[in-house]
Amino acid sequence: MRPRVDLACPECAHRVHAKVSPRGTRYFAHDPSGPNCAMAGESVEHHLLKLELATAIRAAGHQAQLEVRGPGGHWRADVLSSSPDGAVRMAWEVQLSAITLQEIHERTQRLAADGVGVCWVSTRLRSWHGAVPSIVVTPPPTDDLDWQITAGLAFFEIEECYAHEKPWQCPLGEHGLWSRLEITLPAFVRQALEGCVIVHQPTEHIYLSDGSWSAVWSSPDHIAVAARFGEVERESQQRQARENLERRARKWPDVNRVLVQEWQEMLPEGTQRALHSAVADWIRAETGKEPSFKPQWFAWNWACGVPVCVDGRPYGVIHPDPSKVDWKLLTRMVIFVPTDTDRQALLRSAPEGTRVVTLLP
Repeated sequence: MRPRVDLACPECAHRVHAKVSPRGTRYFAHDPSGPNCAMAGESVEHHLLKLELATAIRAAGHQAQLEVRGPGGHWRADVLSSSPDGAVRMAWEVQLSAITLQEIHERTQRLAADGVGVCWVSTRLRSWHGAVPSIVVTPPPTDDLDWQITAGLAFFEIEECYAHEKPWQCPLGEHGLWSRLEITLPAFVRQALEGCVIVHQPTEHIYLSDGSWSAVWSSPDHIAVAARFGEVERESQQRQARENLERRARKWPDVNRVLVQEWQEMLPEGTQRALHSAVADWIRAETGKEPSFKPQWFAWNWACGVPVCVDGRPYGVIHPDPSKVDWKLLTRMVIFVPTDTDRQALLRSAPEGTRVVTLLP
């Protein structure tokens, strides 16, 4: 009989011996009467998953070390992967026991402080999933197959809308949605180490079939498509809200008050005073009469401009919004604007003969 090889646990230095799991996987276990070692308290499943991760990391061309302590002992990684040049390090943390959200956040932050990324790995959904970079894995039914990623990895796609019959119910006519993606653990590890999938933390939660996630793994291309679609969707929602407001403003002056104030506030207060003063001087010189300004008139036909009256009758409009002007409602009105740029914007749609006067240099 060959003498036993003297092997020791890297955590507590107690002797360990080789064992074989019921599924035929080889691993090391502490000898009886060992000390209170953190590694000794790990389950067989925990050990096996660490070995699977280390194997996948090495197959991807990176170095893998088990039970690595950080500087000063502030953290310990179940498996630490390092790029061939040692520049990129990532901790792969197998978390099968209970842990609070605060604790897992703190451990993640301690790793990040030393420039180490992290992926938390569990075999079932936990309350902290989606709050930190994490995945859920499932062991294969036989040793011939790989572990599978069943949660934490997602892809984005755009689908045509079939739920709404009327265009105004869904202006874009399509919806963007995130969906869960399942691949093998070795494939995920390789893609994560090569940057083909990265952690995505959007401003809003992502809702998948297994719950709400604030952080998922996805490809940079899918993240970019989701960002572009989100921007288009927000612009569409804002445009629809604006159109709804303008529709109501056409009927109710009090609603139009909001649009008027928004438009007029685009001119600095000093410019507004100078423009009104110039309008008053121009009307006095033109008519010999004193004008009166009617900023309290919020009807839609003034196109968010300020009406000016002479002898109690509408005479002109100051600084109307070109996008809202209905020239049929402003027949024979003199239009006063601050700059030539404003004048040209109005003349593009104004009927021939319309007087648009620029009053500020």
